[in-house]
Amino acid sequence: MEENTSIVKVALPLNINSLFSYAVPDGQTLESVIGRRALVNFNNRKLRGYVVEPGEYSDKYQIKPILKVIDKRPVFTTEAYNLARWIADYYFAGVGEVLSMMIPKGSRAKKNEATKSLPVAAPVLLTPSQQNVYDSIKIDIQNDKKKFYLYGVTGSGKTMIYIKLIEDVLNSGKNAIFLVPEIALSYQTLQRLQEKFGSLCALLHSGLSDSQRFSEYLRLLDGEARIAIGPRSALFAPIKDLGIIIIDEENESSYKSEESPRFHARTVAQYIANQKGATLLLGSATPSIESYFYSKNNFFKLYKLKERYGGALLPEISVIDTSSFEARKNLTFPLVDEINKRLQNKEQVVLLQNRRGFSNIVKCADCNKIITCPRCDLYLTYYKSTDKLVCRRCNYSIKLANVCPSCSGTKLIKIGAGTQRIEEEISSVFKHAKVYRMDYDSLKSEKDLKEVFERIENGDINILVGTQIIAKGLHFPNIKFVGIIDADVMLNIPDYKSSERTFALITQVAGRAGREGDKGVVMIQTMNPEHYSVIAAKENDYEKFYNEEIKYRKILDTPPFCRILRLVVRGADEVNVNRDINALSDLLKEVLSNKKVTVAGPSPCQITKINNNYRYHIILKSKDITISQNLIKEILPRFKITSKNYLEIDVDPTDLF
Repeated sequence: MEENTSIVKVALPLNINSLFSYAVPDGQTLESVIGRRALVNFNNRKLRGYVVEPGEYSDKYQIKPILKVIDKRPVFTTEAYNLARWIADYYFAGVGEVLSMMIPKGSRAKKNEATKSLPVAAPVLLTPSQQNVYDSIKIDIQNDKKKFYLYGVTGSGKTMIYIKLIEDVLNSGKNAIFLVPEIALSYQTLQRLQEKFGSLCALLHSGLSDSQRFSEYLRLLDGEARIAIGPRSALFAPIKDLGIIIIDEENESSYKSEESPRFHARTVAQYIANQKGATLLLGSATPSIESYFYSKNNFFKLYKLKERYGGALLPEISVIDTSSFEARKNLTFPLVDEINKRLQNKEQVVLLQNRRGFSNIVKCADCNKIITCPRCDLYLTYYKSTDKLVCRRCNYSIKLANVCPSCSGTKLIKIGAGTQRIEEEISSVFKHAKVYRMDYDSLKSEKDLKEVFERIENGDINILVGTQIIAKGLHFPNIKFVGIIDADVMLNIPDYKSSERTFALITQVAGRAGREGDKGVVMIQTMNPEHYSVIAAKENDYEKFYNEEIKYRKILDTPPFCRILRLVVRGADEVNVNRDINALSDLLKEVLSNKKVTVAGPSPCQITKINNNYRYHIILKSKDITISQNLIKEILPRFKITSKNYLEIDVDPTDLF
């Protein structure tokens, strides 16, 4: 290769934070390839990379030519590349890995239904309390305040304030990003935004084909669309002149990626807002403990909406103590009696059971063993619809046999209740009612979701049974009663966030009742009626819950009183995994002196084996996350992981399983 050949640096979609040099194809210039995707040869594999910057010729190694430039136009900017570099450094990922997440994989623009112009909705009319919050935020923005938290009870109309602020941003010539936890949980909110702003909205989510997502991405890049809407990945929309980022239901765990790059949308949004001078607004009816703590300490300016929109009242909530029953029942008499009254009144009912399948374990009465996944340290869930036992982690499945796999006994007992069992039991009690189950097993596409919402609106569903997917986004006036079958499902999980998740789920699903008209009613079935998360949820009192929970967080030194960085080594050979995690531990001990870091481990993860991979971890706690990050950066060059093992580095994990 000649020395005057143009060289570029390419980021590849690998967990390697390095760039690779390639030669520009004949007949093309640096300008015609930078900012585009390209097909390259890497270790005899063809990979789609990202041409990020000019390179330099070197005779120390062979520089291969780019095989093909995929795009005829730039598809990412220098600004996007710089953001990818920051994320890669902060979350220990490869810069190409980050770019592959930021830029949709499609290569052909395709018309998407979401891009059609829709009738512009009527002006948003705010209540006095909403108007007061909106006016105050506007004044704060004019005074150069940029970070806000909007805490509003369920049904208080937070979305209306979001819409007004987006409208202001558009009128000022700037643009917006609106994040939702999941499309399925926020369908009606998205519908309202599209009704208001029409084709100025661009949806970016996994329910679209690659080509549809790429089309929406290009509309944003070209300025045809000005509002990016979607889950956490929509944060990387190529928005120019960004004026505001809104994160709705910011407490949801889905804002944290479970795969590399393991970023949290809330953290990255703060960085983007700071870089672009944009406003950042977080909102929820059940704020995360961390965000509320930072709001109380003036990192975010806190605003509150304590009343429901239109004069609707918060529901009346009662607790049924199931520990007092001689036999455990999924549907207690008080619950069934209330459902019967509601159906007679032609009202709709929502029942929450936050567990999929028919029963969560199958146990042999002869040997007392529970049937487990051969690939994971987890019990198999029974699905009656397919007569199969399924692992919820690795999707391993097997037909339910008539005999125990351990002792060949024939007394197999199905224990616990998922949505399928509740659906069956409620259908047998109310034979004439139209019962529908709504979970990720019954919903296969966005079309299914639309059909369910239409059926609820048309009164074609009397009783809706579902998981947490029904806890948000449902706003139907005729839903007057909500029953929570087992509030202990979340509470019994051994995790420092279990109480927070329990309170949030109860509060959010209870908020579906009586959003318009008559006051709604909620019944909570629980074995722990005296737990502070249940009591606070019953009283609709977030402050009460927060004040109790923050005490435990301080005693246990968990977020927000510390920042966590977690190291996980996983692999098929447990001996090698153990060796690697101990090697990491030894390296940490060498550099820990005078460092303000607490280390726990090494030890097996709570779920020690997933999909035939053994997992061991080390947990680092520090007041300042950069201390832990710098510590890991110091030891990583000296750590050589065993072939076929993998090291996960998770900054601010949302669970420690």
